[in-house]
Amino acid sequence: MAGSSVAVSAPGRRRPVGRPQSELEGRSLLRAESRGKHLILHFSGGLALHSHLGMRGTWHLYRQGERWRFPPASAWIALRSDSVEAVNFGGSTLRIASEAELERDPRLRRLGPDLLADGFDPAAGVRALRGLGANAELGEALLDQTAVAAIGNIFKSEGCFAARLDPWATLGEFDDAQLSDVLEKTRSLMLAAVENGRAPKRIYRRAGMPCPRCRERIRSRGQGDSARTTYWCPRCQRSARGAQAR
Repeated sequence: MAGSSVAVSAPGRRRPVGRPQSELEGRSLLRAESRGKHLILHFSGGLALHSHLGMRGTWHLYRQGERWRFPPASAWIALRSDSVEAVNFGGSTLRIASEAELERDPRLRRLGPDLLADGFDPAAGVRALRGLGANAELGEALLDQTAVAAIGNIFKSEGCFAARLDPWATLGEFDDAQLSDVLEKTRSLMLAAVENGRAPKRIYRRAGMPCPRCRERIRSRGQGDSARTTYWCPRCQRSARGAQAR
């Protein structure tokens, strides 16, 4: 679709906020950019479509004439070129803005380094995590988009499990090498999921089931102010001090 002019429709009940969707009609899609969990489609003439999928939103690509997997009433916006349709279903944010407006957006300006960006520097990620303070719990810190952007709840749990680190331990209990390792392992898991379209589920949503490494029962409970559910193995995952996970 990049380089093609697009036709735009909003077949569902929701409408993008900001500028009217008609302003995108006939413009060429120049490039797509991800900033953490934000997707920005840049169009000719200095306009952009900014989306955040939240927990349940999704973008689908269809060949012309192919039947959509969800009903049109649930589609937020559809972009059509000569050969393909890109359709957004759900999500928490969809707006049309100028490039200048995006540059001033405080949500985007506050984002930390993108874990999935080419050339991501683990040392910079560690420094950003350290900036949250020594008392921040690892699991909650990994979800803080102002420190490192892109990590969601599945990969928070799976990344800590892969690195054998206790998500309930504080950042002060880990050395820089351990924090770098959990970032690198989480990045590897996320890149693999992008490649194959499947998120890992070694421990996520497997509370009460045996750990795939040691057969201890997986535990879960809400963590942080938002009470996002964290899954962990109390035997395999430990802090730098070697204390057993809570």
